[in-house]
Amino acid sequence: MKNSKAAYIVIDTNVLISAAILPKSKIGTLLEIIVESFVIAQNESTFAELESRIQRDKFDRYFGDNGRIVFLTRLAQTIEHFPVTTQIQISRDADDDKFIGLAIDSGAKILISGDLDLKDVKTYKGIEILSPAQFMGRFKPK
Repeated sequence: MKNSKAAYIVIDTNVLISAAILPKSKIGTLLEIIVESFVIAQNESTFAELESRIQRDKFDRYFGDNGRIVFLTRLAQTIEHFPVTTQIQISRDADDDKFIGLAIDSGAKILISGDLDLKDVKTYKGIEILSPAQFMGRFKPK
């Protein structure tokens, strides 16, 4: 079934984890706005990274018994998966290229990241790479 939301958007793992551990913060609000106005694009590689990184012990204090599962389940209901087809080498950190590739594969025009290696790219093939603050400064919810 085709989603009626405006456009696809890619969100780096660091932003999603920040929203998960601080849901009442500005970054938590950012995720709520995105869920209301966009379709979050993911692929097997980006979702696997999120699943593994959110399990790190340093995040234990932010989640109750089922907090991680609850977050991942809610997120899974708001995303659309795309096959991994585009392989590029553009970022200083090759591990970050999967997010730009996902944006290309999904047709997303915005990638939100707090990662300096991605933010230094700024734009690639019509994809803007924005920090959460830059996105919030531009996007005004209806």
